[in-house]
Order: sequence, then C-alpha cells, then structure tokens
Amino acid sequence: MNRSYDSFVQSEGNLSCSSLQDINNFNSTSSAAKPFHKAFHMSVMLLLAVMAGCGNQYRPTVTPINPTGPSAQPTAQLVVISQPGMDNGAIIPSNCMANAYADPGVTTVIDFSGDSVMAQAQIGYGPLTFALASGGTSAYSLNTDCSVSNISATTTLQTKAVQTSTLLSGLIPINALSTTSSLYVVQQNVTTPGADSVGQFTGSPEKLQQTISVDPVPVNIVGATSAQRVYAISQGDSDGASPQRGDCDNPSAVTATGMADAIETATNTATARIPLGVCPVYGMMTPDTLRTFILNRGSGTVTVINSQLNALDSTNNLSTGGGMNGSGTITVGAGPIYVDYYAASQILATANYDSGTVSFIDASTDIYGNDSPTFGRVIKTVTVGAHPVDLSILQDGSRVYVACQGSNTSSIGTAPGSVYVINLPGYNVEKSIPLTINPRSIASIYNYPIGKVYVSSQNSSNLTIIRTDTDVISSTVGIQGNIVDIRASSPYPGASAPTSTNYITNSRSIGSGMP
Repeated sequence: MNRSYDSFVQSEGNLSCSSLQDINNFNSTSSAAKPFHKAFHMSVMLLLAVMAGCGNQYRPTVTPINPTGPSAQPTAQLVVISQPGMDNGAIIPSNCMANAYADPGVTTVIDFSGDSVMAQAQIGYGPLTFALASGGTSAYSLNTDCSVSNISATTTLQTKAVQTSTLLSGLIPINALSTTSSLYVVQQNVTTPGADSVGQFTGSPEKLQQTISVDPVPVNIVGATSAQRVYAISQGDSDGASPQRGDCDNPSAVTATGMADAIETATNTATARIPLGVCPVYGMMTPDTLRTFILNRGSGTVTVINSQLNALDSTNNLSTGGGMNGSGTITVGAGPIYVDYYAASQILATANYDSGTVSFIDASTDIYGNDSPTFGRVIKTVTVGAHPVDLSILQDGSRVYVACQGSNTSSIGTAPGSVYVINLPGYNVEKSIPLTINPRSIASIYNYPIGKVYVSSQNSSNLTIIRTDTDVISSTVGIQGNIVDIRASSPYPGASAPTSTNYITNSRSIGSGMP
C-alpha cells in the first residue's frame, strides 16, 4: 500500500541515500502527486546527492596550509635576587641571622623581549649574593640565615619548588661557584676563627659532601663549568702574614699577600698553592679553562694562572709586544675589582675601582693553548667615572658598559651614579648615561638586532633598562624589595657557545675589599 505525501514527509525526518528509493516509489505510484510534489522530489534528490555523497560523487578534501615565518628567537631572561626591607645593603653578618628580616628574599625572572616579570618566588632570608649556573636556569642564593637556596630560575619558577640547605653550625656562606659536578661554597667559620674553608655540595637540595681546608681569609672561588680544577682565593697566607677579614676594605693599609688554592674537581683535594698579590678580591677562568685571572685590589695587578699547568703563567714575551715579564702578573689601574671577557677577540676588561679606569688586556692564546706573542699586553686603559664597580661587555663585541658609583665613598652610597659606554675596538668613551640610582650591578643581553643593559642598586627596588641601539634608558621595572644582584641567563642567546652561555658562574658579595 502506498503512503501519502504528508505521511512520507513526516516519517522521513533523517534524509539518507535509502530515502531516494522511497521518493521514487512515491512519485511513480501515488495518485496524490502534484506538480509541486515533483519539484520537491527534484530538490530533495539534489540535496541528498550533494550532502550524502550517493554513488560516486566526488568529495574534495581540504587540507589547510598553516602560514610559515621566521623561527622564534632564542630566549633569554634576567635573574634578579632581592630582599624586602633591606636598607643598608647585603652585608655579610658576624653570625648567622635567622631573623634578620621579617620577610624572605625574592627571586624574579624578567623576560628580555618584553621587560616583563615572568615569574617570582620566595627564597631564603637575607640573600647576600648568588651564583648562576652556565645554563642560566639554576641559581644558588647564599643567605644571612646560613642557608643556600637552590632556585630553578625559569619562567615556571614557583616558591614550592625552591629547595634550601642549611650549612653546618657556625659557618656563614661568603661566595659560591657552580660547576657541572658540584657547588663550591666559601665558608667563614665564626665559631673557630682561622678555620674558614670551602664546602663541596652536590644533589638537590645541596648536601655537604666534604670540607676542604684552604689558606686564611678565603673570599671567593674561581672556575669554569667543566674545569679540571678550581681556585679558592684567600687574602692571607698560612705560611706568612694574614689580614683580618674586612681589612681589605682599606687596601692601602694592607701589605700581606694572598694565595690561591687549587682544588681538583675529580677528587676535591687541594693540589697547589699559588701566590697572589695584595687583597685579591675576585677572578674568572676563561671558558676554555686555559687561563685564570685573579684581581688584586691592593696591588693594582692581575695574577695569571696557567690552569693547564696549575701554576703561575711564567711567560716572558715583552720582546714580542706582550705584557708578561715572567712573574705571572699584569699591572692595570689601581683597585681592580671586577672582570669580564669577550671570547671572540680574547679580550679581558677590568673595572679599576680606585683609579676610575677600565683596562683592556690581550688574553689571546694560540691553537695549542700557549700564550700568544702579545698575551698579557694592556691594550689601553680608559678613564671613566669615579668608582667603576661593575662592567659588562656586550657580546656582539661592539661596546662595554661600565657602572660607576661616582663620588660615593661607600659601596652602598645613595648619590646617583652613571653608566659609561666604551666602544670596541676603538676603546674610547662614547657616552655617559646618568642614573637616578647608585649602581652596584650591571648585566647585558644581546639578541640581534638590539641588546639591553640592566643596572641595579642595593638601595633601590628599581631595575633600570638601557636599549643598546639608542643608549638611552628605555624603561624601569619595579622589583619586590631592594635588589641584591642581577645575572643574565645568556649574554647572547642567538650565538654559539661560549657566547650563548653564562660563562661567569661565581658570585660576588660585598665585603673584604669588594664594594
């Protein structure tokens, strides 16, 4: 029996290919078919053919083509350590101070491209300084409560992920060095004077593995991430005279010379004692680990250690235009306290605090790792503002930015300072940029086509940012608490190693001759 047209429409709510046969049957047998029914039939047939794909109807497949463009730029961040409520600078205490501050210290990660705060977390109380590993993602804060905070300095940083280790009773962390295998911490023993040491830590959180005895009044430790050995810098000599800790804040009154103790990273034993100048305060090892340079503030010299031979560099190349006379020392401006290195040209730059100068040194070696004929030559000493406290070589090799404290007689003065810009390879001052803060730290990141220079003060919570394409202050970022120190995760993220990695992995705290 044939269905009526109305019943057919009501029963065929879901059109399908099988519905076509029903429609054909209806039109061929129903006596109720009218002209408009035939029009309906033709419309439905066409709709079903298109939508249901009956028979061999072609159905094109559309594959979207995503737009392509240049690869994303390599990323870099600035790592900032700060302390809320810090008024007089991050001064090393005479004893462990668990309650020095009401609030814990803070780590802030700032994005290079947007100058924005990407992450923030609480760390230990009263950070004094921090070391940043070569990868730029692991930071180690040394705190006044005699603890070490292990910080994942990335954009995913969270307080709950910060791990803190406490030193043995009576030991205050002074400075630290991060290497591939260990974290080395210079420890002042406030319980037993004269028993200062270097602690070797491993693990996460860090656990003390052993204590290494070194010469009196150790102030820092120098090395590179994969070095065969590292060097503890001491201001005293266990076989001779030794100053008291803090005497080198007035280096002209000190005559005792210091010592560097070589520590083998494979065995963590001291293997050599290398004489230094008066009041050594800081140093660095070249990324290839061939040479180590120690800054002697009291002598106005740089001691050169041949890290391969584990001895003073005895080269005498004065006759070939070099700067080495066989004594292992290079004379620079008075009061060298900080150093940076440009690997592409093998140039060293020292900030000479007491003479208001920057010295540029030829640190070139040949393909065999030997000193070049011009190694050790002071290329030029450039006059900048008073009290250059820190400097940073822009890693495209074009300029050096020098933070000068100006007329301030204290390392944590309040009068505004300035940043001097020295061009390379001309070694001339291009510009002086006035600041509203008294600087203590400076860092730079270059990522073609521009770079940025970051300046901070321990008396301010404001981070000053300078664009290198204009050499003017472009922005200021507020930080939670006064800034203790800053480090760049990568000085040139778009380059190859060592320029792309953080190659200075030791910290620098205030005190014992270090402003």
